Amino acid sequence: MERDRIVVVGRIGAAYGIRGWTHVHSFTDPITNLLEFDQMYGRREDDSWKQLGKIEFQRHRSGLIGRFDGCEDRTNAEALRNLELGVQRNAMPSLQQDEFYWVDLIGLDVVNTEEITLGTISNVIETGASAILDVKGENGNYLIPFTKPILDFVSLTSHVRVRWDIDWRT
Repeated sequence: MERDRIVVVGRIGAAYGIRGWTHVHSFTDPITNLLEFDQMYGRREDDSWKQLGKIEFQRHRSGLIGRFDGCEDRTNAEALRNLELGVQRNAMPSLQQDEFYWVDLIGLDVVNTEEITLGTISNVIETGASAILDVKGENGNYLIPFTKPILDFVSLTSHVRVRWDIDWRT
């Protein structure tokens, strides 16, 4: 695993007010974990990462707002909309056994308990009730709940094994 790569942890939303603040969509759980990172990077889709200056965050209702170094007015804030926020992978906290960062699951092969390859994880979708593995395979696509009864085994170096029939495609 590349421990120095940058991982997306949020996205800048719409401008908030007239003094350079923006809504910030955190992809961390809980959302306030985004506040723990000392250094953040920003990029537009398909662009290179650029180190961001100091960021001031505040809780606002059920979310976050932020003001970025040099962003003094609403026009500056609007220009930041949809900027992805990232941190270096090695800055993320260590996890307990049987805990996983979703980014580390993407690209792993998925096999069922009969050792039949279903495909490769292309995305992890949060539904509120549980996470869903979006698996793309030669024989079709699968949406597999990432829950204990279905999840049999996870190896971040090789594959995920699930209790899932090959015929349960989307």
